[in-house]
Amino acid sequence: MRKLGVLVGSVTCALALSACGETVTIGDGGIAQGITVQASGVSDVVPDAVRISLSVSVLADSSVAALAEATIAADEVRDVLAARSVADADVATQTLTVNPEYSYTEADGQKIIGYRASQIFEVLLRDAENAGEVISELVTRAGQNLSINSTSPILLDATAGAVSAREDAVRKARAKAEAYADLLGVELGEIVYLTEVNAPTNIVVGAKSDAMAESAPPVIDLGTQQVTVTIEVRWKLS
Repeated sequence: MRKLGVLVGSVTCALALSACGETVTIGDGGIAQGITVQASGVSDVVPDAVRISLSVSVLADSSVAALAEATIAADEVRDVLAARSVADADVATQTLTVNPEYSYTEADGQKIIGYRASQIFEVLLRDAENAGEVISELVTRAGQNLSINSTSPILLDATAGAVSAREDAVRKARAKAEAYADLLGVELGEIVYLTEVNAPTNIVVGAKSDAMAESAPPVIDLGTQQVTVTIEVRWKLS
């Protein structure tokens, strides 16, 4: 092993790169010799669920009639979801509104044409592969009263992806520490500690797509979601 030269008075040599999370301390003066690095590991995982936003909307001559018809359409939605084993806890009403609706012409000005009742749902489909079939059935049953506003693939269980990301983070951390040790002419010893700086979270994929009923069920392209784990590791110097 090569040792760094010690200056007069045993001055400690320290290299610190705080912005990048790397710290190297070498020398005497009561400072423990070691190299500390941070590294992020990543793993691409296919989302296992789909979150959809849908709404039922009905225009009728009166607010009472509009709300009654919208309630029937909403019940059709609930029946489809229940038949598909979607739990009640995975279905949430976002808004329920009943408002007058107007038209405007230069001749007549603003004129009321009826009352619109709308109910917006957010639904979590835990069976991502069959999400397209569920959407197709919803549109078929609720008909023109239903709109699919958006679909968002999400990752509910990041366990497997986190395992791969941790392995990647450890490999990167060791490679980074060895590179510093080589630059400084020292050798890595035992690991002093390893800390997980951040754990994976379930992040909604940014891309969204509208879905429409066709002769065949629409396909929900799940893509992949990146799971990231960041660690900090410190080695002694031998």
